[in-house]
Amino acid sequence: MSNIAVKFENVSKFYKLYNSPKDRLKEALHPFGKKRHREFYALKNINLEVKKGEILGIVGRNGSGKSTLLKIISGVIQPNSGKVIVKGDVSALLELGSGMNPDYDGIQNIYFGGIMMGFSREEMKAKIDDIVAFAEIGDFIHQPLKTYSSGMKARLGFALAINIKPEILVVDEVLSVGDDLFKRKCFAKMEELFKSGCTVFFVSHSIPNVMEICTRAILVDKGELILEGSPKLVTMNYLKLIYALPNDQAEIRNEILQLDKNEEEKENFDSRLDTEECPSPASEKLITRKEKKEPKIGQEAFHIPDFKPKSTVIIKNEDVSIYDMRIETLEGQEVNALVMNEEYIYSYKVEFGVLTRDVNFGMGIKTEKGLALAWMIYPGINQFLKEEFVNGDKIHLKWRFKCMLLPGNYYIDSGLRTMKKDKTYILSKITDALAFKVQENEGKQKGGFFDALSLLDMTKI
Repeated sequence: MSNIAVKFENVSKFYKLYNSPKDRLKEALHPFGKKRHREFYALKNINLEVKKGEILGIVGRNGSGKSTLLKIISGVIQPNSGKVIVKGDVSALLELGSGMNPDYDGIQNIYFGGIMMGFSREEMKAKIDDIVAFAEIGDFIHQPLKTYSSGMKARLGFALAINIKPEILVVDEVLSVGDDLFKRKCFAKMEELFKSGCTVFFVSHSIPNVMEICTRAILVDKGELILEGSPKLVTMNYLKLIYALPNDQAEIRNEILQLDKNEEEKENFDSRLDTEECPSPASEKLITRKEKKEPKIGQEAFHIPDFKPKSTVIIKNEDVSIYDMRIETLEGQEVNALVMNEEYIYSYKVEFGVLTRDVNFGMGIKTEKGLALAWMIYPGINQFLKEEFVNGDKIHLKWRFKCMLLPGNYYIDSGLRTMKKDKTYILSKITDALAFKVQENEGKQKGGFFDALSLLDMTKI
């Protein structure tokens, strides 16, 4: 227990909902306490342990209970039942600027906020120069808060919360503060806290942020914790849930609940592939090349039959199937151990089982943690082919790219979309469709990013 920062034991939080203010009054005055409300559970029987130094990502649909969870940790609200143990000083980045006095100036609000967090005036005096410098609001720091723009209030709130060096940091979708340079400054400051051993609860709709920043994640839905595990496990299933058709969501939610109970299946889903799994091309178990001498790593691409993702998620909202995904050399040889700075072709096939119009096709490459590196959409973002595909039509798409990536493991996504009610709509998508490795090319320039990513060919087959 000494290593636990926060623990929830069967925690529930509900709110009383009344049809009208009259019903609230009648319930309060009724001599026998007749119930005139219905209970809405924002959280229901939450059990969770978070260790010191963990960075826990929290994802879920709007209204799922994420913010309620953070408010309970922060002490803003209390649960109706269950037990919450919080060990350490908590700083909350919730609604930035809320709780400040509009008639106080910036300096007064910093002292006021610090005292509300449990710091003495002398302690805040030692921190105030750092807070003012970080906020970057100039002479407005001496003006009443009611004269501030919403962005200035948010900057001041962020500067106050982030510079008191808490033991537990609670973050709720606040990284859109200010301009691009200020956002980067906020990220850098948070990264300092992450490295210092601070325990972090991080709510975000940004899947790349969760996968890049967090060490563990949970999925909350309808007030319940339905999945916990690695950030990739949780975020991939979150995407599967939010992109599902309304009629399919209950079934997918139940599948996720069953996955959460199966620890062995959760471990198998983890896609982190150790670099030791990349064998020498001379390995007789994986590669047989009878007619030519085996190449050395760093000189030639080759294929590893068993190097496949364990984290593939298929989202299929219509009878449209993506299949036969592969990476090839320009000469047509299938490979998944690529060489830096060489050109390759990624291809997949699509079969239509239903009449489909106005479609675009895409592919993307990302890091092992899920950070997107490059995307290509044909014919373009928010552009769609004015072509009709009928039941039985098949398409073969080929994408040409130059592999300007550092050595490591990478993943490819594939998908196609259309438009419905003025919104993009996923017809079919495969996340982590393929895994591939990049090996160093000793004879060519190292490092760099992707370039020359384009659609090579699209033909009916």
